[in-house]
Amino acid sequence: MNSARRSFAPSRVGFFRPALLALLLGVGVLGATTEAQAQYYGGGGRYYGPRTTPRWGFRHRVHGYLGGQLGGFFVAAQVTDYDRGYMSHGGGGGLYGGVRLGPFVSMELNWGVSYHDRNDYWATYFDAMYMMTVTADLKLHVPTRGPVEPFFQGGLGFAWIGPTYVDAWHDTVDVWAKGFTFRLGGGLEFFAGPWLSVGGRLLYQGLVFTNDGFTGAPINKEKNFVNGVSLDFFGTIHF
Repeated sequence: MNSARRSFAPSRVGFFRPALLALLLGVGVLGATTEAQAQYYGGGGRYYGPRTTPRWGFRHRVHGYLGGQLGGFFVAAQVTDYDRGYMSHGGGGGLYGGVRLGPFVSMELNWGVSYHDRNDYWATYFDAMYMMTVTADLKLHVPTRGPVEPFFQGGLGFAWIGPTYVDAWHDTVDVWAKGFTFRLGGGLEFFAGPWLSVGGRLLYQGLVFTNDGFTGAPINKEKNFVNGVSLDFFGTIHF
């Protein structure tokens, strides 16, 4: 009888052992998932309660990024002294790259070009024109614990305006005016994961021209300004 009880005990332990291992494995997977989510979204993970310093997510680390954008430029006002005409609203795209320095600040280099129809009598000879800009931008992020993050952005750089093609009449002209540009605005960025984000931004942009592209002569200081608003949609790869 005693030998029968001794033989029954090991078999009962063997029966419950797989269930015990499955329970421990489930608890471990659940804990790891919760901790990983906490690290990405900046939550508390297994450390609940208030913190003296915030715990930011994986996207808030120091890292580089590259991206592209498509959008439109809506002309608000133009005051220029070159008589090649005024440009209408247009659209285009661009490329950018930068470094995020932590939760709050990024440095970014932007290149963009937009194409515009002419809306004056000179359209007989030049029916379209381009506006190209290169800027160095500072971005200020508002870090969040969710996938959507607001930001503010401002930049300074250079700008060029010219025809989209060179015809036989003006076979040496490819830049009408050149000068400086500045922009200021903000947007929203949605993080689909630690490596990919998409979003949109609205920027006010001004262009101050200092030289005429035909002659290289300085432009009248009272008539050298074009400004407008750009609306861009972008996608970014983080690495």
